[in-house]
Amino acid sequence: VHMVELSAGEILRFHQASGNMTVTTPYFVQVISPVQLLRNQTPEAYRCMVSDGEKMSLAVIPSKLKPLVANETITRFTILKVNKCSVSKKARENEPPMLFIVIHEAEVLETVTERLGNPTKLTDQDDAGAGFEAPMSFASAVEPPAPQPAYQPQYQQQPPFMQQQSHFGGAQSSSFMSRVDDISPKYSGMGGSAPVHAGAPPSVHPIADLNPYHNKWTIRARVTQKTSIKSWNKPTSQGRLFSVTLLDDSGEIRGTAFTQQVDKLFPLFEPGKVYYISNAQVRMAKQQFSNVNNQYELTFDDNTVVELCLEQANVPQEHYDFVPLSSLEKFQKNHVVDVLCVLKEVAELSQITLRTDDRKMTKRDLVVVDKSGFQVRASLWGAEAETFNVPVEHVIAFKGMRVGDFGGRTLSLPSVGSMTVNPDIPEAHALRGWYDAEGRHMSFQSYRGAGAGGSAGGGMGTGENFDAQLKTMAQVSAENIGSGDTAEFFNLKGTIAFIRSNNLAYPSCPGENCNKKVTEDLSSGQWRCEKCERSWPAPDYRYIFSINVSDDTGQTWLQCFNEVGELVLGTTANEMIELQRVNEAAFGQKIADATFKEYWFRCKAKSETYNEATRVKISASSIHPIDYVAETARLSRLIDSYN
Repeated sequence: VHMVELSAGEILRFHQASGNMTVTTPYFVQVISPVQLLRNQTPEAYRCMVSDGEKMSLAVIPSKLKPLVANETITRFTILKVNKCSVSKKARENEPPMLFIVIHEAEVLETVTERLGNPTKLTDQDDAGAGFEAPMSFASAVEPPAPQPAYQPQYQQQPPFMQQQSHFGGAQSSSFMSRVDDISPKYSGMGGSAPVHAGAPPSVHPIADLNPYHNKWTIRARVTQKTSIKSWNKPTSQGRLFSVTLLDDSGEIRGTAFTQQVDKLFPLFEPGKVYYISNAQVRMAKQQFSNVNNQYELTFDDNTVVELCLEQANVPQEHYDFVPLSSLEKFQKNHVVDVLCVLKEVAELSQITLRTDDRKMTKRDLVVVDKSGFQVRASLWGAEAETFNVPVEHVIAFKGMRVGDFGGRTLSLPSVGSMTVNPDIPEAHALRGWYDAEGRHMSFQSYRGAGAGGSAGGGMGTGENFDAQLKTMAQVSAENIGSGDTAEFFNLKGTIAFIRSNNLAYPSCPGENCNKKVTEDLSSGQWRCEKCERSWPAPDYRYIFSINVSDDTGQTWLQCFNEVGELVLGTTANEMIELQRVNEAAFGQKIADATFKEYWFRCKAKSETYNEATRVKISASSIHPIDYVAETARLSRLIDSYN
C-alpha cells in the first residue's frame, strides 16, 4: 500500500493557467512511462510521462538527476515530490497545447507496482477553464508570465560610438576575442541606445531557470562583459557576431547575436547597465566559446526585445566563483575556472606557430600565486599578451581561465575570458593584505608533471597523494605493475641514461587533429594521408622513441611521445629530423646533451600482446625537471613522518 497521495488536479491547473511559470510549492506526481534519453541533448536529459492521478503530462528530467535514472531509482511507477519546476506550453495545429513540466528539484519517495488512479490526456475540453483563478496556495507558488511589450522598439541603423578601451591602472576590466578578425565599426555621434522600459515592471524569470523548454520569459540582467564585433569566413559559412555576458542574482548566461542582428543589437548593450530581455532562443552552450558556467546560452533573433531598466540597485555587479590554485589538480583539462591571484613574474613576449595552418600567435607567460601556497603558470595570447603591462605584485581576478595539464597544471586565458586588475571586492583586499604580510616572503609550491587529471592516470598529485604513487624501479618490477587487465599509473624519479635515436620520429599528417602516419609518393614527392584522403607537400614529424631511465634500485625502458619528446630534447621533431639530415654530429650532440638529466616521470603501464607474446609496456605521460628546493622539503617532511 503506497503511503503518498498524488496531487490530483495540479496538472490541470498548470494547463489552465495562462502562460508559462515557475512553481516552487511542492506537489506529488507519479512517473507512468519508461524514462527515455532525450536525443541531441548535452548534457544528457530524460523525458517521461507523469501523472497526478487525474491528468498526465510530458516531463523533462535534467542531467543532475541522471544517477537516479541510471540506477533505476527513478523508473516507471516512481512517485516524485517535485520541489521546483518550470511549466511551459507548446502550441500545436488542431490539437490542444502540449504541456511541458521541466523538473529542477525533486525527491524520490517510493516506487510502487502499478499506476495510481486513472489519468487521461489533456483535451480541448480542458481548455474551457483557461483563466481559472488558482487557489491562494497555488497562486503564491507560481510566477505569472511576463506581459508582452506594448510596442517593438525601433532600432536605429547607425550604432553609437564605442566606449574607449581602458588602460591598466586602477580597477578595470579587459577582454578580447583573438581567434577571429576584429571588424568593430568605428561609430561616431550619439543615439541608438536601448529604449527605456515603459509602464509597470514586468515579472522576471531567474537566469538559473532558463531552459530550451520554456520559451516565454523576461529576464532582468546586468551586462558584465561585451565583446567587440567579430567576423568568420569558412568554406561553408561566413558572418559576424558579438556576445554579452548577462548576470542576475541567480546566475549568469552568455548571449550572442549573429550577422543580421549585429548592427541592430550591438549599440543597445552597454557594460554595467541593466536590461529587460525577452524573446531570445535558449540553446545548449558551446563551452569552447564561453567563459560562463551555464549549460545554456541565448541566441538573439529578430523577435528579441531589449529594454533599458532604470532600477539597477538589486542586480549584482559581477560574479566570480574563485577556486584556490591548490585545487586545480581536481579539474579536467579545459575546465573553466575563476582565480584570484597575485602576479609574481612576467615573461617576455614569445611567438609560436600553429601546426594546423602555420599561423603565428603571440604569447606571454605569467607566474601567479595565491593564499593556498601554490604558484601556477598562466598564459595570455594575442592582443592581450602584447598590451599586458601590469606590474608584479598586483592582484588580478581572472574569469573564465582554462585549465591545462602540460607540465602539471597550467592556466590559459581564452579569447572569451577576461581579467580585472586590483578589483574592488573584499576577497581582493584580503589577498592584498595577506601578500603584504606573509606572501611576499613565502616559497610557493608548483605542480609537478601531470596527465589529463583525475584518478585514472591524472596528475602526479601533491603531498601524501604524490608519495603514495611514487615507485622505485625495483618496485615497478617486483609489484608487476601493469600486468593486470587495466592500465596502472605511477610516478618515478630517475635519470635518463640512454636515448634510442635510430628511429626518433615518424612522418605524420599535418591535418588538424589527425597525427596519422603519412607515406611518401616517390613519383610526385607528396605525402599521402589515407585517413584524411589528402596529400601534403611535407609531413609534420612527431616524436616516438624509447629512453632508458635508472635510479639506485634498477632501470627500465619508457616510451616517449611527441610532447614528452620535445621536453626531453628541447626542440621539435621537425628540427631534429632536419638536423640529422644536414649535420649528423650536431644531431648526436643534441642526443648527448639530453642524457644524464634527472626528471620526475608520470608513467602509464599496460600489458600488450603481440605475436602471442604478452609484455608490459611503460610510457611516459609527462615529465618535469626536479625542483630540488621542493624535493628537499618533501624529503624533510617524509623524515619527520617517521618520528
